[in-house]
Amino acid sequence: MNKPCTRCKGSGITIHNAFTAYDGTYYPEHRYACISCDGKGEFEPPNIPQILEEIKGRKGLRSARPKSKRAYYVWRMARFHGGADVTMPVCASMDVAGDPFVDVLDIIADRVAQRVYGTDKAAAYRWGSALFGSDMKVPDGMPASAYSCGPVVLDGDKPEEEMMELV
Repeated sequence: MNKPCTRCKGSGITIHNAFTAYDGTYYPEHRYACISCDGKGEFEPPNIPQILEEIKGRKGLRSARPKSKRAYYVWRMARFHGGADVTMPVCASMDVAGDPFVDVLDIIADRVAQRVYGTDKAAAYRWGSALFGSDMKVPDGMPASAYSCGPVVLDGDKPEEEMMELV
C-alpha cells in the first residue's frame, strides 16, 4: 500500500510562505512540486528484489553507486554498517528524504551488511564513542574501520559524488 510523502504530507507541493526581508524586499508565496516525491504526494512500497538486483556485484556489492535512490540508500547504508565505508552517509540520507519507507530500507541494508560483510555494527563501534562519549570495546572480528583510528574506507571504492563526506 502506498504511503504519503513525509516532506509534503501527501500534497505533492512544497510551499515557501511569503515574507518581507529585513531590507523591505517582499517575496511572494512560491509553490512547486515536492522534490522528494516528484509531486506525486506518495511513495510505492520498495521493490525488494529489484533493489537487491541493483546493488549486487560479482563478489558481494557492486563497486559503483546504483542509479535509483532507494537502491543507492540500501547499498550505501550496507557499506556503512558493514564497515566498507564508515564515513557518515549524508548523501544517501538526503536522497531518500521524505520517503516513508526508510525504515524498511534500513532493515534491508542491515541484512545485506550482515550477509556481505558479516556484521551490521562496524559503524556503530566506529562512531559510538564519538556520539555517546564512552569508550566502547570493539569485539574481535570487526573490520579495521570499526576502530576509531582505523581507515574510513576499506575497499577504495568511494564514489566521486561522495567525496565531500571525507572532508
